[in-house]
Amino acid sequence: MDTSIVNQYYLEHYFDFANAGQFLLAAFLGLAAVLAIILIAAKAGAKQEVRKADLENSRVLYSGRDASGRYYGNRDQTDSARSESSGGYTPRQLRHIRKKQYDLVERFFELCFSATSVLFFLTLYYLIDAHMPAAYAYWVQYQDIFLLVFILLSVFLTAWLDMTFVHLKYLDTEEKADVRLTSSFYIILILLYIRFIYQDTNYNQLILYFLTLAAGRFFYFDFTVKEFTRMLKGIWRNLPILGLLAAYSAFVCWFGFHSGFLLTSNGVILSTFIAHLFMDLAIFLIARSHLLHLAIR
Repeated sequence: MDTSIVNQYYLEHYFDFANAGQFLLAAFLGLAAVLAIILIAAKAGAKQEVRKADLENSRVLYSGRDASGRYYGNRDQTDSARSESSGGYTPRQLRHIRKKQYDLVERFFELCFSATSVLFFLTLYYLIDAHMPAAYAYWVQYQDIFLLVFILLSVFLTAWLDMTFVHLKYLDTEEKADVRLTSSFYIILILLYIRFIYQDTNYNQLILYFLTLAAGRFFYFDFTVKEFTRMLKGIWRNLPILGLLAAYSAFVCWFGFHSGFLLTSNGVILSTFIAHLFMDLAIFLIARSHLLHLAIR
């Protein structure tokens, strides 16, 4: 079949606003459910930290700080008032609880953005390798250079997504690095799923590549045990949001394939990338509509 006809079919299919709108609604509702779980879990964890801090502070009668040098409770007159409307927490404690909620939500957003950027690189890899026979000779000869360029593009895309598309204010550089490392394992899960469920051996090289990339983040020429331990703790800390993102993307992809909006004929990896674009758009709508701020207040 003429490739121009095929391309026209895919363009008309994905730009059918009725089907796309239905798919976006499913992504939006799925995200709302995930964020509800994240906010409840983060709030419960933060309240537990506050209670522990209060117990520690009650043992220090004349000191204004706890053992770690931080304080959450009644230290001055501005913090001593615990209103009934705030659940008996001081303003400082409420700020701590809200910050924990924002922190966990933004780690989830960053993981989704990082995964989208890597899937963008994988989609380019797939399209050139499978659908551009005229460029195949150049692809074989300069494959390593292309891969390097694609990685750089994905890095810039991640930076644009978490700084301009949706500005993430509560994550520092180290936390973002830990989340992006966690995204490597998320991508490996996606590739393993495609490899064994769809019996597609074309991804064997990419699976090995990402395993090597993830290992390289741990073992480099001047790595230290302290840094190695810190990265392990970072991954362990992000495992719950990795599980939530895996469940969220599984639901979105299932709905897309079940409804016929996502297609396997143009490549599962491409359809997975399209699903993540809609997930990012759902994040954008929730972040820019200030619904998240209303939920955290």
